[in-house]
Amino acid sequence: MNALELFATTVCIIAILGYFGAGFSFVTKSLKTAYFFAAIGWLANLGIFIKNWYINGYPPFASMYQVLSDISLLFAVLMVLIVWLKPNEKWLAPYFCFGAIIPLIGTLFMDRNMRWSLMPALRSPYFVPHVFSYVLSYALCAVAFLLCIFAFIKKSEKDRYEKAIYLILKIAFPFMTLGLLLGALWADQVWGNYWTWDIKEVWSLITAAFYLCYFHARKVPKMKKYSLVFVAVGFAALVFTFLCVNVLPNAGGSMHTYT
Repeated sequence: MNALELFATTVCIIAILGYFGAGFSFVTKSLKTAYFFAAIGWLANLGIFIKNWYINGYPPFASMYQVLSDISLLFAVLMVLIVWLKPNEKWLAPYFCFGAIIPLIGTLFMDRNMRWSLMPALRSPYFVPHVFSYVLSYALCAVAFLLCIFAFIKKSEKDRYEKAIYLILKIAFPFMTLGLLLGALWADQVWGNYWTWDIKEVWSLITAAFYLCYFHARKVPKMKKYSLVFVAVGFAALVFTFLCVNVLPNAGGSMHTYT
C-alpha cells in the first residue's frame, strides 16, 4: 500500500467513524455531538472527493470507487438540507448518517489510488449533470429504502415512515428522471442515437418505472397497501442497475462499460 492509498484508507475510516458517531448521537438525542461528528465525517469525505479530483484532473464521477464516495458525501449534505428545510423531520438524520457509511465501506474494497483516464465519450458537458442527478437520486432512494424497512418493522409508526418516504421520493424521482433525459441527450451527442436499448439504459428505465408505480399506487386506494413493495422492489432494481448489470454475461457489449 503506497502513501496515497494509505491516506485514502485513513480518511475513509475517519469518515465512517464520523458518520457512525453522528448517527449514534442523533439516536441518543445528543445533537451538538451529532453535528460535531457529522462535520468530521463530511470533511473527511470531502477530502476523498478533492483527492479523487486532484489525482485524476476531472470531476470524480467516472469510476465505481469515485461514485460511491460521492454518494456518501451527498448523504450528509441532504441530511443538513432536510433538517434545515423541514425542522419537523429531524428524526430522519440518523438514517442519512448510517446510510452514508455503506458506500464508504464499499470503497475500502476498491483501488483507492485509482488514476483513471477519462474516456473520449465521457468528455461531454452532460457528464457531470447526468451522473450527479443519478447519484443524488440514488442517495435519496437509499434512505427511502431504509425507512421502508423500518415501516415494516415498526408497524405502529408506519404512517410516519410512509410520509417521510413520500417526502424523500418526491425529491428523488425528478432527479432520476433528469438523469435519464440527460443521458439520452448525451447518447445522441456521442453515439448518434437517443436510445439504443443498451442493458444499462433498459435497467435504468425499469428502475424509474418501479418508482413511478409507487407514486401511482399511493394515489389509488386499492393499491396503496402495495406502495411500499414498489419502494423495496424499485431499490432492488436500482442496486441491480448500479452494481450488477456490468457483471452480466452480455454486459461486455454495453456502451456503458468503459473499463
